[in-house]
Amino acid sequence: MKTLLSASLKMLIRDHQAIFWAFMFPMLFLGVFRLFSFDSYGTTNLIVAGETADVRSTALVDALGDVEFLDVTVRDDLPTVADVEAALADEDGLDAALFLTESAGPTLQAELIMAINDPIGSSVTVAAIRAVVDGVSAALTDAPRAIEVFTRSVDADEASFFEFLGPGIIGMGLMSFATISLAGSLSRYREEGVLRRIRATPLAPSRFFVAVVVAHLVIAAGQVLLLALVAEALGANVLRGGIGFLLICIVGTVIFLNLGVIIAGRVQGRGAVEGAANAITLPMMFLSGTFFPTSGMPAFIQPVVQALPLTHMLNALRGVTIRGETFVEQWPSLLILAAWVVGTLIVARFAFSFRDA
Repeated sequence: MKTLLSASLKMLIRDHQAIFWAFMFPMLFLGVFRLFSFDSYGTTNLIVAGETADVRSTALVDALGDVEFLDVTVRDDLPTVADVEAALADEDGLDAALFLTESAGPTLQAELIMAINDPIGSSVTVAAIRAVVDGVSAALTDAPRAIEVFTRSVDADEASFFEFLGPGIIGMGLMSFATISLAGSLSRYREEGVLRRIRATPLAPSRFFVAVVVAHLVIAAGQVLLLALVAEALGANVLRGGIGFLLICIVGTVIFLNLGVIIAGRVQGRGAVEGAANAITLPMMFLSGTFFPTSGMPAFIQPVVQALPLTHMLNALRGVTIRGETFVEQWPSLLILAAWVVGTLIVARFAFSFRDA
């Protein structure tokens, strides 16, 4: 088996262009996205509570209302910070709160409490509110500051956009390589008569098949390691996920390898196989939240989004990296991924046959 695996690895590595792009394609995405700073989208529902009758408070609320993506509501029914936090936790649709407190000096204290999970929307909202506070403060008085803002989150540690993006790029790279490469390899072996010759030898076809799949898993492991190191160097902090991160990558890769086998078994011709693989992976890349949170997508597409394996793979990867959760805490996503492993394995078993070669 070791000799067979070595031979399969050599055949895979000899396809230099496929190996090159398997590593370079996701790294290009990491590099390009690192260059950009993104604006937010949609509406942020902001409530203002506390000392709202002050002249400075009135000026601040008016200025915040002029920000296009902020929907500002004054809540006099929330007199304490605890009441504000309870509202953010219990009421749907609330994204952030600005609690105003009269300090001992001439400065009005503004505590910005964030409840936005989207790192893009969170960072843009904080920047916009800080800019408004600075502008109003400067307009009211020169020194000392009329209003001073402090920011904190009611959730876990706030993540940057690139920390959100890193696991997405790694998951995308694994999906593309596992599905397209394996489907293409099996199709090429069929066209070149390799599978037919295997049937004519004493070697069990299943052993050859397992060797090919394991060879792809070995390359995928190298892909994860390299991409994780690059992402970490660029600031994605993916190594925080530890062994749980690797295990989730393995489970996801098995699903995408199964998809590659299904495609190779049902589609004839290498060009058609690679086209079919791209037709499956490209929509999944964008619908599963590789680049942006899926919460920004329309409601009618959400059932499709939640049915995709890449969605749950990325949710689990971001759980162990961004939120610092354990592997076990990802059990809702892992259960769905396990169902995909079993389902695609059964379909692959019947979709691909050496007798068709």
